[in-house]
Amino acid sequence: MFSFHKRISLFSFALIPLVITSNGVSAESISPQIPKSTHLIAQSFSGWVASLWQRRPKRKGASRSRSVATTLNVCEISPGIIDTYIVWSDRPLFLWQYSGTGEETQLIVREEESHKVVLTQPVNFTDQQFLYNGTQPLEPGKTYQWQLSGSTIWTAFQTMSASEHGKIQADLQALEQQLKANKANQEEIAQRKALYFLNYPVKHTSEEGTFNLWSDALEALYKVNKPSQSFVEKRQAFVTSMCSSEGGTNK
Repeated sequence: MFSFHKRISLFSFALIPLVITSNGVSAESISPQIPKSTHLIAQSFSGWVASLWQRRPKRKGASRSRSVATTLNVCEISPGIIDTYIVWSDRPLFLWQYSGTGEETQLIVREEESHKVVLTQPVNFTDQQFLYNGTQPLEPGKTYQWQLSGSTIWTAFQTMSASEHGKIQADLQALEQQLKANKANQEEIAQRKALYFLNYPVKHTSEEGTFNLWSDALEALYKVNKPSQSFVEKRQAFVTSMCSSEGGTNK
């Protein structure tokens, strides 16, 4: 099974207007509602969006020297590598950084227990991302592994239970409806969803502490259609920082 370092990652719920706590109680009572005034929305937006781009996760201990892929100038990022192995999405975003020239490879996803391959996808290292497009979504509560061919290491990740997935889905739909009613654009909605995931607490069975859904937060940021140049630059710097030699922090 998994081998992870003990780590505690605590974030303030005040950054997000709608969060479900670990005991299932809505955090609306301890967090302000989205302002009805467009002027107030703009003011609050500038504050919490700055906090998003400043956040940094913890990478798993052996990730930087974890495979021969490092000789190919590859830094894998998600899923299963930063902060938690748990993912909400049943069609996750596979994300990596690459500093070399164009080179073809394959992204392989398999079940951990049976090693049954559920996806083999030709990609180029320079793509640096791939959104799962299998015929069927990944199964709730099951553990999978992924690998870019050329690596000797498989990275494990686990999809969350159907009940918790449904609860988060309902939260996100309500959040998006509320933001759209207040004329929020796609980038604002994506960043609000990302903060929701970064404030959503999950527990591990193999270690103590509270962890957050970083892989899903990143996926939310990459699902913006026709993002502005400013948004793309912030997102790229955000992702690149996760492969920096200094490593991440939780704050």
